[in-house]
Amino acid sequence: MGSSSVASKLNSNDSESAALSPVKPERNLLAAVLARAICDAFGSAQCDRHEVRTARQWLFGRLTPKLPFSFAWVSLHLDLDPVSLQETLRQYEDDPEMVEERLNFLR
Repeated sequence: MGSSSVASKLNSNDSESAALSPVKPERNLLAAVLARAICDAFGSAQCDRHEVRTARQWLFGRLTPKLPFSFAWVSLHLDLDPVSLQETLRQYEDDPEMVEERLNFLR
């Protein structure tokens, strides 16, 4: 088997396994963006007030699902309903203990 045949076969296997793989790096990145925003908005870690305000504006701002990397766009790409997620996050503001418990899952 020539080296070009081996390379062709390896590339074929890579693309097949990527198509079958449940792990999608892009999805993981979006989940990390959302998790970071939630931690910044509600976490007890010492965050700059500007970071907290920016995270909360991103989480609770107007929903713009067509704007790439907006809260609604990220939520939809993670198969989450942005309206329901916003409502859930608003409940966290009223119950700080629940926030801390749930944030541990994101860390």
